[in-house]
This record gives sequence, structure tokens and C-alpha cells, in this order.
Amino acid sequence: FNISSDVQDMGAKVDFDYLASSKHNIKFGIHYTQHQFLVGRIQLGSDDGTVDFLTENRLFSQQGAIYFADDWIASDRWRFNFGFRLSGFQYQNTQYGGFEPRFSARYKVSEKVSLKASLNRMYQYLHLVSNSGASIPTDIWYPSTRVALPQIADQAALGVQASLFGGKILLSNEVYYKYLTNQLDLRDGARIFGNANLEAEFVVGRGWSYGNEFYLEKKEGRTTGWIGYTLSWTQRQFGPSNGNPAINNGEPFFPRFDRRHDFSFVLTHRLSKRLLFTLTWVFNTGNAYSLPEGRFFLQNVPGGNTVVVPVFQGRNTFRLPDYHRLDVGLVWQLNPKRGTSDLTFSIYNVYNRRNAYFVFFEEIKNTTTNIITGFRAREVSLFPIIPTITYNFKF
Repeated sequence: FNISSDVQDMGAKVDFDYLASSKHNIKFGIHYTQHQFLVGRIQLGSDDGTVDFLTENRLFSQQGAIYFADDWIASDRWRFNFGFRLSGFQYQNTQYGGFEPRFSARYKVSEKVSLKASLNRMYQYLHLVSNSGASIPTDIWYPSTRVALPQIADQAALGVQASLFGGKILLSNEVYYKYLTNQLDLRDGARIFGNANLEAEFVVGRGWSYGNEFYLEKKEGRTTGWIGYTLSWTQRQFGPSNGNPAINNGEPFFPRFDRRHDFSFVLTHRLSKRLLFTLTWVFNTGNAYSLPEGRFFLQNVPGGNTVVVPVFQGRNTFRLPDYHRLDVGLVWQLNPKRGTSDLTFSIYNVYNRRNAYFVFFEEIKNTTTNIITGFRAREVSLFPIIPTITYNFKF
């Protein structure tokens, strides 16, 4: 029994850099991509050949874009980057296009402190359709159609950057807000695989995201590294559409990829001229997902069976446990006659944190009557502590 989905891309692009003067660095180019989607493929088979079944849905689309950008040093204090992108997309007889302007500015308050701001619009013609249930997360990429309209994101950001202690320390902080239209999600109870009309399961809505990104980096010395922390909120809202009911009764909810806290710490220490020690610790809030809050037991249905019906109160009302792990490594830089090479000894997930990948429910049965009396949630984790040895070389 095999369930799968994939996307295959074939593309070409040409990019140019033109240094018009010492104050203008211009970039422009053209991109083209052809997509092939395999949506919800199901294959069944048996050793004796009595079962042989295959169903799949293949979709084809293409997209292209031209872009232009100018990095302009207006003065000792002011620097601007502005440009645009013209994009187009085609699926069967449906065609879409978009104008994507972008603008950013930086103002140097002093030699050590600068302020920055940016505005941009982005079109995305491919949709990521996710299942937020308790089992393995299943993601499907789907092209824009008459039902699944292109996604549009408008983002604004403000930030400050400071160079401290003679340039040895870099400190930056940025706040952002992003508004999203034509967001796509699956209605409750949607059937993803083996469904030739997947669009009938879609609900179209809107979303927004905002937060604060903090970054601190030590750039010089035997010990270097950085600390990054993001505090953010991401929400979606879906009313009735395409004949499907609203999601979460039309109230906003946190999607699976909403991540309240995202922290990373990276350290590199040079023990000697050829020996390097590395350490990485990451922490982030667990993914939001849906779990049944209760169940109905229906007895004496036709056939004498007992049917168990899960009850969901809302979309993504639960979260997986927080994710965190520690990785360490030792890099021994070799001195070959030609090129460069190194030998790396590393340990992934040093303290063997069992981070939950997905949740499933196992039945609790009466050992005498074999009747289901309840359910127990179980977490499944992947990738325990893993030591590795890697040899890298360049010639």
C-alpha cells in the first residue's frame, strides 16, 4: 500500500549584473519554470496478484517572470534598493499575472547605528495544502486554478542595526507585518488521496502574520557565533467558499506552521590553527494541530458492530511539545597538497531529546470482551542521538 505526492520542476533562468556607476548596482533577469504535479497517488498490490490498483492525478502548469532591481547609494547616509517583478502563470486555459514592487531604505544615524525600512508585494502561484490532523502531516503542492487563486502577500518591516565594540559585535532588531490573501486550506473531513476532484475540498480565506526578530552576532576573535530569536504570530481565517462550510466556524485560528518562539544559538571556537569546535542549540514552539476532544460510541449498528466517531471542537486547538536539541561537532582541517579538506566529527541531538513528529491514537480494549473502552494518545519521534563522521574536500 503506497500513498505519495510529488512535484517535478524543469526551468531555465538568466541573471545579469550591471554596474552603472559607483552608486548604482543594477540586477535584472528572466526566469521560466515548468511544473508537473502528482497529486494524491494511491497504489495497492498483493504478492499473489489478486489486488492491483492504481489511481493518480497529474497536473501541468508553467510560470515565468522578469525582474529589475537597483541598489542605489544616494549619499553617505542614505541607501535605497527598489525594483519590481512581473510574473505570469498558466494552468490549462487559466492565466494569471502579477506586478510585484519592492522598496527598501537604509539611513545611517551614525557610523555605528542605522535604521532600515522595507515594503514589498509577492505573488505565489503554488499552494501548499496541509493536513493538520494528529497523524503524519501530509503536504500536497497544488497549482493556481479557477478555484485556487494566486496567493498575494504584502509585507512591511522596520528595523535598527548597530555595530558595537569596533565592529566585533553586530546587533539588529526588526518588526514586521504581513497580510495574506487567497489562502488555501482543506475543509473539515476532506479526502486528500484518491480524489480526482481535490478542488471540491478547498476553502479560500485570508491570513496575517507579525512579529519581532532579534539577532546578535560576534564576528571576530577565536570564539564567534550568533543568537537569533523570533517572537511571532500567524493566523488564518476561512469563511464559507466553493460550497464548503467555514473552517473553525469562521473564527481565526493558528495554522500548523505558527511558531510563537523560535530561538537558535550557534557557537564556533577555534581550539588551534587546524581544530575547530562547533555547537548549535535550537528551540521552537511545537506545531499546532487538531485532536479529537471526545468520542461517541454508537452500539448495535447494522452488522452488530460498534462505531466510534471522533468529536473535534476547533481547528488546531492543540500543540505538539516544544522542540529543542543540541548538536556539537569537531572540525579537523587537513593540509592536502592540492585544494582544501577537513574531517568532521559531530553528534546530532546530544542529549537524545525525543521530539514528537506526530501523534496517533491506540485503542484500549477490554481483554475479556474485546470491546473498545477508550483511546490513548501516543507520540512518535524520529532521529535520536546520531554520531557522524564526514570528510569534505574541494579541488
